[in-house]
This record gives sequence, C-alpha cells and structure tokens, in this order.
Amino acid sequence: MKRFFLILPLAFMVFWTGCMPQDAPEGNPEQNNSEYFVEELGTLDFTLKEGLLALLAEIGIEDTDPTIAKVIDFIDNILSTQMRVVTISYNTFDPFGNPVLGTGAFVYPLDLQARGVVEVPPIADLDQETSPSLVTEKGRFYVEAFPSLLKYITITPDMLGVRYTRHMPRPYLHDASNGLVAYHMRKAVEEYLLQKENYQLSNKSVIMGYSLGGPSALSMAKYYSTNPTGIRVDKVFTGGGAYDGLEAFKAYARTERNDYLAIPWIILTMDYYYQLGLDYSKIFANGMENPVDSPDPAQGGDGYAYWFNGKHGSGSLHRRWGSDLRNYMHEDFFSQELQGEFIKLQECMKENSLALNWVPDPFLDIHLLHSDEDNLVPVECADFLYKTFKEQGCFIHYIRTTGDHYVASNEFIMIALLYLILK
Repeated sequence: MKRFFLILPLAFMVFWTGCMPQDAPEGNPEQNNSEYFVEELGTLDFTLKEGLLALLAEIGIEDTDPTIAKVIDFIDNILSTQMRVVTISYNTFDPFGNPVLGTGAFVYPLDLQARGVVEVPPIADLDQETSPSLVTEKGRFYVEAFPSLLKYITITPDMLGVRYTRHMPRPYLHDASNGLVAYHMRKAVEEYLLQKENYQLSNKSVIMGYSLGGPSALSMAKYYSTNPTGIRVDKVFTGGGAYDGLEAFKAYARTERNDYLAIPWIILTMDYYYQLGLDYSKIFANGMENPVDSPDPAQGGDGYAYWFNGKHGSGSLHRRWGSDLRNYMHEDFFSQELQGEFIKLQECMKENSLALNWVPDPFLDIHLLHSDEDNLVPVECADFLYKTFKEQGCFIHYIRTTGDHYVASNEFIMIALLYLILK
C-alpha cells in the first residue's frame, strides 16, 4: 500500500508539474525596504531527484525499489527542476509582545514558475536544536518542504524556541503566537522574493500541518482569516494533532500511555508564557519534578529541568522515561476532571483551544486525518475537533485511518501531494 501511495503521485507529476503557474503581478525592484525580512542565513540548491530521494529517506520508504527508482529517474530527466531553499531571520514578536528575531526556511523554483504557495508549519521536535532552518544549513532536505517537489513555493517558520529565541520554550499549542509568527515569516518571504528575484508572492495559500504542526496549521488559518492580513486560505490539511489541550489530557489520562513526551513540554510552555507559578512536585512524580538542570538526581537533577532543557530529543526522552505516563506524571493527572495543581492550567488551555475558540468560515475547506491506532496523539483529539466543527456548520472532511503516528504521517503526505498535483 505504501508503494502504491508513492508511485501514483510520482506518475502524475510528469503530466501536471508543467502546468501554468499561478498568476502573480510583476514586482517593483524599487521596493526594497524591509519591514519583516532581516537577513539571509543560508541557501541550498537541489534537483527534483535529490529532493525526492531525501523525502523517501525521511518517511522510511526504500528507494531501491526498481519501479520507484525508474519513475524518479524518468521524472527527473523530463522536468529537470531546480529548487532553492533559503533560510532567513525576520522581525516578529514573542507572546509577551516583545520584538524578537524569528527564523525559518522556504523553497522556491529557480525558474520562478511556481504553481502556488503552500505553508507548512514544523512538526515541532522535542529538542530546541532541530528546526527546518537548521536542518537546511546542515545540507539536508527538511520533510516539511515536500510540496516544493511539485514546484510550489513552500514556507515553513521555525516558530519560536530555537536559534535567537532559544532561551524560551517552544510555544506548543500557543494559538495566537503560532499564527502571528507564521504570518510574519510569510511577509518576510514576500519581501525577500520581491527584493532578490523581483517576484511578487501570491496572496493565496494552502496550509498543511501534521502532528504538533496540525494545530499550528489551524492557528495560521485562524490568524489569516480573523485579522486584516489580505491572505486567502484555499484549503487546510491537518492531521495527527491535539486541537484542545484539555481533551488531550483526558484521553492521555484514560490510556495512561504516550510514546512521545510532549505533555511535560506543553505544561512547561503554558507555565512560562502564562506565568502560572506551577508547583512541579504536584505536576510530576518519580524524579521528573526535580528542578535542577543536571543529570545527577543527588543534586536535584535528572528531572524536568534537565530533560526539557532543549538538548534532548524524543528518542533519549523515551529511553529514560518510557511510554507509561505513571512513570513521571503526578497521580492528580489521571483524573477525568482537572484537580490539584492542574486546575491552574484550565484557563490558558481553554484560551488556546482551536476546537472551542474558533468557528472557521463555512467556505474554508478543512481536511482532517488521524489514526485510531495513533501511539503519540490520541484519536479522540481529532474526533473532538470534527464533532465540534461539524456542529458549527464548518466544511470539514475526516479520514479516520489506521497505523501508528508515523504510518499515518506517510498517508497524510501522499494525500496532500495528490491534492497539489490535481489542484
């Protein structure tokens, strides 16, 4: 099945990537003043074949399959597409309203015959030393750039919590921040292309996000549609995400398992940005509550301050704490109603609920995908969003698929690619 999902979009690419690009007015070379764009940090050029092979490696598909290899060679020989990834810094604001430098990466075809604009927020790694711009500067293709293989200008902000804002936690599930920072990234890309290529970026976008990028995708669509941005969102693809923090906590409390230690990061994020003053001895347990940034438990380390200092990835976190939430969460977490110290999280979690605090335009087409076997984010998160949006009369389609979080991510990418091919 995985092989079929890949070959079909690859075959269509031959016939569709040569279509006429999306109309865009000519830019004015005199307009070179930047309000958002600050600096070009690096560039990386690659061919269609190089991008496809990198994407296959990222999603775990063997490029040694003779049929796939032949299709890729055939496409590359016909299209000979060259793309450029650019990493930039730009002006934005943190959730406190302070001006900060954001960073991100975007891809555009060097012949400027772009078929449109796709915005893909990052999947959000658990460490703070991995981001699309940093991956690019190491000479690698970042997986969120997959729409660029079909000659779409693809924009991915790092979001906050990396590089120049490394001192603050990643704003997981922080609705307003993610929408604002993504909008400023888009404006910076618009200024860059006008200055460097005399190309005017279209005001239309398709937004796609998976995992922790799923709610970010909706936050971006929400920000664009509820503020005077002048940006029109044609469609949103979202999958594998948590769209209401409290509903997610209820699902985790019921299953008592999670293979991805995002829960502590979300709590730390909300505490930092909303200044909740949480007592972590009543949030975590079994040493996770230790407040010293040290690996030594005798010094008060080997707890949240050490493991969530931004230097540890999902693999090392899982090896230390495992999948059983009772290994590190306080007993109060496992109640179906908030109690104890967790009550302090209630208001900020409600404020950032995309399911409850936004009624999308009825003409906004939302495609939702989630696996009922997801081992990282419970499927109840998507069920709740779908039910709520449907009751509000929103135009939403839901694919409740199978397979773990990563298998479903491959399906998400293939469905998104098929849509972009046929668009």
